[in-house]
Amino acid sequence: MYTMASRANMEYKFCQANTRWMVSFMLACKKTKYPYLLSFFLLIIVWSGTASSRGFSIDQIEARLDEQSIQVDGNLTLNLTEDVRKALSKSIPLQLNMEFVLNRVRNYYYDKEVAVWTVPIVISYRPVSDEYVVSRPDLLNQQETFDNQNAALERLGVFNNLSLPLPEPLIEGKRYILEARVKLDLGQLPAMMRPLAYFSSSWHLNSKWTEWPLNR
Repeated sequence: MYTMASRANMEYKFCQANTRWMVSFMLACKKTKYPYLLSFFLLIIVWSGTASSRGFSIDQIEARLDEQSIQVDGNLTLNLTEDVRKALSKSIPLQLNMEFVLNRVRNYYYDKEVAVWTVPIVISYRPVSDEYVVSRPDLLNQQETFDNQNAALERLGVFNNLSLPLPEPLIEGKRYILEARVKLDLGQLPAMMRPLAYFSSSWHLNSKWTEWPLNR
């Protein structure tokens, strides 16, 4: 199902997850011979990871109003790092979250946040059949299969008629902007992999927020 929350809440959950692992690691560092050196090394890793926006980008978004929803078409560039590609080829499923924020433009004040959506998309590998699967958990696991990883990623980067339900009617005559971002959801990785992923810059794959006009 679609997850609707504020944009600030999305950012808070991401920071909260990073902070949990950081605190646990630093407590462990206190018991070692060189706690300050290890803590400094940890901070460098976390900083480099959270500051990275390489790998993913949103190339095009077309958003249009359709009665009680917004229909979105888009093209993404999804370049996985070598570490992430290897994990995927070893049957570690990856969940990508498409995040959207609808804002009403206000001339003399901050834009008004109207709605927020998170759309999950999962890519996984089935070694028995030697195929990659792209699925949408919010659509009862609607699936498509592909012969190789690149073909699956290429399909993952194109979406049409993605429907975002509106919580309330839009105001006639007002201008609206749709913000969009795609990110790898580290919280959906197997528990044993999360510490490595949170502390490694190669796993922090996020696009920048981009803005697109809403067509009526």
